[in-house]
Amino acid sequence: MGLTVKKVARLISAGVPTKVTDGEVRGLMLCIESKTSAHWLLRYQRDKVTRHMGLGSAGDLTLSAARELARRERERLASGIDPLELRKTERARAAEAALRKLTFRQAAERFHAAKEAEWSSPRYGDEFLSSMARWVYPIFGGMDVAIIGKDDVLRVLEQKHPKLKGGTFWIKRTVTADRVRNRVERILDWSEAHGFRPAGTPNPARWRGFLDHLLPKPRKVSPPQNLRALPYTGVPAVVAALAADETVAASAARFTIFTTCRIGEALGATWDEIDLQKAEWTLPPARMKARREHVVPLSSQAVELLEQLPREEGNKYLFISSKTPGKAVTEMTVTARLRNAGCDATLHGFRSSFSTWAHERSGFSSHAIEMSLAHSVGNAVEKAYRRTTILEQRRKLMQMWGRFVTSPPAAKKVGDNVVPIGGSA
Repeated sequence: MGLTVKKVARLISAGVPTKVTDGEVRGLMLCIESKTSAHWLLRYQRDKVTRHMGLGSAGDLTLSAARELARRERERLASGIDPLELRKTERARAAEAALRKLTFRQAAERFHAAKEAEWSSPRYGDEFLSSMARWVYPIFGGMDVAIIGKDDVLRVLEQKHPKLKGGTFWIKRTVTADRVRNRVERILDWSEAHGFRPAGTPNPARWRGFLDHLLPKPRKVSPPQNLRALPYTGVPAVVAALAADETVAASAARFTIFTTCRIGEALGATWDEIDLQKAEWTLPPARMKARREHVVPLSSQAVELLEQLPREEGNKYLFISSKTPGKAVTEMTVTARLRNAGCDATLHGFRSSFSTWAHERSGFSSHAIEMSLAHSVGNAVEKAYRRTTILEQRRKLMQMWGRFVTSPPAAKKVGDNVVPIGGSA
């Protein structure tokens, strides 16, 4: 006679070790080991060898469920498939898939490490991961990169946040949101290249031909804002005000003006990049926007500033932080000293001030001026043949600029006549 629901319950309750064959499905057996252990087993023959396949706990599977599983395996046998061999194959595939599984957070961290040599500064590399932690990880940081799709990306870009004051990320922080979208796209591309996403899977974070149909264009939502710069005639007053401020951050602001560099380059500057005897500052390719070594001739004003800087044992940076040992001052701190000096222009804007002054007042060529700003000059052919850095010309230009910005300021309010400039310098 076949097993019944009541009979199964009675056998399990008794807990007497036994094996009872079901009369309805051939080979199905209820195996009792104790009052707390009972399971279903399927016995079958394959190539004249008797095999036993466990189907699951009798406490989890009802009689009808066990019969259904047993019939399915019997159908496979009839089709020439060995159920046990198939199970082994499936488990091996699952184990392999588990090894290939990678969460988005893990993928982002590996991508970040793989691209470390490309970051223009450690600050940018840190900002890359911090943007993921703030905007992306809470949404799908723990998801397998293989299954991240359009809806997941849209949940990031259209999320609402208390600091967004009622709007979505894409609308309220458009520039940042688009930057995050681009980073997600690159991480997912990296994941596919390394086999963590199926080959040929469309990237759900791509803009062209995909998200551009779903979201308003960034430039329409948030038109580019020009940076603010002083007319060059107002620069000496700013430098004088900063010189009266004895903080390291104020010195960093003056050094940035003296050298016409980008603020990130100044704050990342280390003493091993400085040669005071030659009066030169050599920035390695990894720290330059154009990924080329750049030598900055230092004016006597810049050298004097460097010689007076305080130093900290174990701190490699020129402009050391008074709050965090081993670190440089932050851009926010430097900007605060600039505001304290009565100037509401941006530090980057002084590059525009220099450019205008140099073109109008210095008499030097545009080539020398642009190279002083570390801009790429000329087309590919010109670059191939013109390999000189015209260092000596630039040295004279920077000394002339140093004298100008430290000259007695005109009798004007420091913040007067701030003008907007383009932000590509």
